[in-house]
Amino acid sequence: MKISSYAVLSNPQLGDKLIGTDVNNMDVTKNFTIESLFELFSSSVFTLPTYESNAAAILGGLVAGQLYKNSAGALFIVV
Repeated sequence: MKISSYAVLSNPQLGDKLIGTDVNNMDVTKNFTIESLFELFSSSVFTLPTYESNAAAILGGLVAGQLYKNSAGALFIVV
């Protein structure tokens, strides 16, 4: 089945898996979660605002679909 024939997921979840290539291991195919990418990004690429709840994030000016983290470093999407 071609990748282009799969349905588009309109509401991805942090635990959903993506397919990628391990360029450091003979280009083997591997999978990883969306959450693992956010953890990588939050530790090395960009800084996310910190809020303790979805309500606090909204009060802080974030809108649905934006990312934030809590003080423990867990990642969330505003809903």
